[in-house]
Amino acid sequence: MFRKLLYVLLAAGALVTGVVLYQLASTSAEPKLALVYPQPRALADFSLTDQHGDTVNRERLYGQWTLAFVGYTYCPDICPLTLAKLAGVQPELAALVKEPLKVWFISVDPNRDTIEQLDNYVSYFEQANVLGMTAGHDQLFPFVRQLGLMYALSSTTEQNYLVDHSASVVLINPQGQLVAMFKPPMQVGQLPVVDAEQLLADFPLVLAKL
Repeated sequence: MFRKLLYVLLAAGALVTGVVLYQLASTSAEPKLALVYPQPRALADFSLTDQHGDTVNRERLYGQWTLAFVGYTYCPDICPLTLAKLAGVQPELAALVKEPLKVWFISVDPNRDTIEQLDNYVSYFEQANVLGMTAGHDQLFPFVRQLGLMYALSSTTEQNYLVDHSASVVLINPQGQLVAMFKPPMQVGQLPVVDAEQLLADFPLVLAKL
């Protein structure tokens, strides 16, 4: 009788341990700084112009993974740092997916960011999979809002103005659907720039949830 009771207790203990370990594993598998949408979000069509003068629309998203963020070439800190980090980790991220992986830098300052300016800016990072693009605000604003991002221009008449914009990076799947957002760490006294190491750690966890 005692032996049977012992077996029951051991079995119950093993079951509880298994449940706890499973919960711990599930918790640890959660992306730290990424939000995965419960359902992919379809994007309405749009029309932008890339650094080569070519039209960029929704069809350009098909058949590839796309990491996109908004900014402008005259940005003093967040934009160049973010673009440098994304360009640096692109090869490692691309190795985790079957389809090509591109990085889109969407300028929300078309007044100053001409095609030539965009081309010079993006070419500096020497990464063929990074593409710069822009458009008029009639196209930019609804597209950026679709991505769950934002930007705001001041009403100043000065030439050296700043543009407020999101610092997050969104992920679009090969079907042209928004599936996740990578957020920068928010720490007092530090710029809100996406952490490259955390992005590399979170990326496969995001893919596992899609």
